[in-house]
Amino acid sequence: MTPTDILQAVTARLAGPVSPETAAGPGLGTGLAGTALALAVLADQDPGLRRAAHERLTEAVRAPGAMRGGGLYSGVAAVAFAARTMARAPGEYRGLLDALTPRVGESAAGRAAALRADLAAGAGLRAHTFDAVSGAAGLGRLLLALEPDGPALAGVLAALVELAAPSEPTEPTAPTEPAAPTGGPLPRWWTAGGPGLPGADPDHPRGHVNLGLAHGIPGPLALLALAWRQGVRVPGQDEAIEALALGLAAHRMPAGGWPMTVRVEDVEQGRPPADAPTRAAWCYGTPGAARSLFLAGTALGRDDWRAAAVTALADALAEPAGWHLSGAGLCHGTGGLLRITQRMAEDSGSADLAAHLPALAEATARDLAAALAADEPATLLEGTAGAALALHARTHPDAAAPDWDAFLLLA
Repeated sequence: MTPTDILQAVTARLAGPVSPETAAGPGLGTGLAGTALALAVLADQDPGLRRAAHERLTEAVRAPGAMRGGGLYSGVAAVAFAARTMARAPGEYRGLLDALTPRVGESAAGRAAALRADLAAGAGLRAHTFDAVSGAAGLGRLLLALEPDGPALAGVLAALVELAAPSEPTEPTAPTEPAAPTGGPLPRWWTAGGPGLPGADPDHPRGHVNLGLAHGIPGPLALLALAWRQGVRVPGQDEAIEALALGLAAHRMPAGGWPMTVRVEDVEQGRPPADAPTRAAWCYGTPGAARSLFLAGTALGRDDWRAAAVTALADALAEPAGWHLSGAGLCHGTGGLLRITQRMAEDSGSADLAAHLPALAEATARDLAAALAADEPATLLEGTAGAALALHARTHPDAAAPDWDAFLLLA
């Protein structure tokens, strides 16, 4: 199958009868809002597909739980993100967005309050208070698009500034190379338990620091940087960007990339994790972390941070044996790696990164064809719909809705 054939097949599946995977709810990652968004992006100028996208959005609004709070990928925020991305003409979906925005603000205020409570308790954070998928960082990215001057976003940014405050004063360094292990106090953004687990984890008995863009500190760093670039600022935001960028860079491994997590014990002893699991994905690993550091460098004019991010990603791309990807999806598949690499290549002008794009597009197309043959779900985050958006962005660089990937905090 050619890339055009593959995109047409995914689009036809999205426009057809709603699958059981999406019929259950309005969500963005696996639900109707994600289907609507994907159809709208893939539609280009096709009025029929635009109508199909609108129908899916209407179904999402009517689905159980659509008006409930939560993170970016669920309920009211998922519907609002889809509607905001789908709007092409001035005023389109304005009434819906005006109704949803206050509810998104309430959810964000709740997450910011929960984050502050965790910080005050000092017993480790819960990822859903601050991360990109369920926490303040993801909701803040949506508010940056919906109501950038509103109090809800200001509250989120202020809470993330508190998150970045050092446990004790440190001398700033330039994160152009992996830092030598020094040990010391935990950052305020350490997480209780293990990654993805609400309770005790034998592999992380005292907790961990999370370095994944989906569930770790790169999410807050990306939001603070994106808001700064847009001129949306709160006191201490630039210092917070610097502190988080330095903290992220301090956990680069000697080989130059990022592990998924580091145990509390290893952080305190200043040692890299033994046999650190990693992957070249959006959710965890070097690509997502590098994108976050690159955005921070762009925000504060730090060319050394940008160069370090480009080098780290280029090194990861040069070692396919260490990618550890699964399928074509955006979360932990070839589609996510393609999208991040395209973003970084375009923004940095790196010929090295750009040289990897043809092969990444071929890999994504191959994995997408296999997923279609296996009748895998056409969902946004892990399924064929999101991978199709990454492939479409590569083959149609001038298509509408170029910032559809804002829900990944890539832009």
